[in-house]
Amino acid sequence: MLNVGECVIYGNHGLCKIREVLVPSFLERGNEKQYYMMVSAVDAGSVIYVPVDGADDKVRDVMSADDAEELIVDIEEVDEIELPEGKKAEPEIAAIIKRNIADEMMSLVKALHKIKAVRESEGKKFAALNEKYLNIAEKLLYTEMAFALKTEKDIVKDRVLTELSHLPLETA
Repeated sequence: MLNVGECVIYGNHGLCKIREVLVPSFLERGNEKQYYMMVSAVDAGSVIYVPVDGADDKVRDVMSADDAEELIVDIEEVDEIELPEGKKAEPEIAAIIKRNIADEMMSLVKALHKIKAVRESEGKKFAALNEKYLNIAEKLLYTEMAFALKTEKDIVKDRVLTELSHLPLETA
């Protein structure tokens, strides 16, 4: 069982702090179950209720500071996800965001930044859909990494973007 005050990653809600373990008032009489009341660090003010039973499958620990640092320093070695062209990529991107596994998220961020850089170098626009998903992936990933590294999300973002800017655009 998770403890009040503990921070965890809850799917595509990202970093959440457990505020309380309770039986919510919105449950019907006779269906009383304990829930974790979590507050999202990603979407300020967002409160999420997660049943205690089965939460282990939906919640994971926040990455360690070492893992966060390694993701940034070794970004060149992070496998780049091969995404289909255009709207065909959406289901794959959405599935990665829903799982919210740090390695996959960094791989997605890396792939989308590369697509964006290539499009800009060709004088083309970056698809609005890709921009939307890039923003979501960055928000989830950088919030978790910032928490692990005890720093600000913008500092993590700047470090990642600096590392990405040193990578070649062409593929091997």
